[in-house]
Amino acid sequence: MVRWEPGARGRLQAAALELFATRGFEQVTAAEIAQSVGLTERTFFRHFSDKREVLCYGQQQFLQAFVDGVNAAPPDASPLEVIACALHGAASFFPDERRPYSRAPGNGAESVLSPSRLTGYLPAETARQGASAR
Repeated sequence: MVRWEPGARGRLQAAALELFATRGFEQVTAAEIAQSVGLTERTFFRHFSDKREVLCYGQQQFLQAFVDGVNAAPPDASPLEVIACALHGAASFFPDERRPYSRAPGNGAESVLSPSRLTGYLPAETARQGASAR
């Protein structure tokens, strides 16, 4: 019998990102992700509803980092300076251990975090929070 190890969610996410980066999102199954870290497919589905969820985990925090950057911009900032503040805020979301995954071609993140999706999100979110979208 396998002894329980803590951090199953984190291990599953790390394994999934690694497999997505090397083999592509469509070529990886939930069972393969779980098996690669010594867990069962059932355990995978206790932590994530599907593969997309493991890929997008943290998306709301990532988008919030952009909004926080916009909100941190000085009131007299130019549009370019506001964009720079937003990007600086988002950069904090990618510590060194996440950077290889953020640049992996074909990992599926392109559609999830597309510029068009962010363009619509930022003005709506800043308005919701009572800040101007500038």
